[in-house]
Amino acid sequence: MCVALPGLVKEVRDDAVIVDFSGNEVTAMPGLVPVKKGDRVLVHAGCILQVMSDKEADELEAIFSEVGAF
Repeated sequence: MCVALPGLVKEVRDDAVIVDFSGNEVTAMPGLVPVKKGDRVLVHAGCILQVMSDKEADELEAIFSEVGAF
């Protein structure tokens, strides 16, 4: 099973994006998804799948917290 996680865009570089997942910063590829600093994004396997609203990201994080994923 594969899981995509919500994160916060901390920095946008020329070819990569730094995304914060609860204090753990990773590099992700934006692909065809335009992002900017402060966006909440859904990331799977190092690729940004979509920009999410704060409400969507908060709900997904709450679900993961319930099952002990965060």
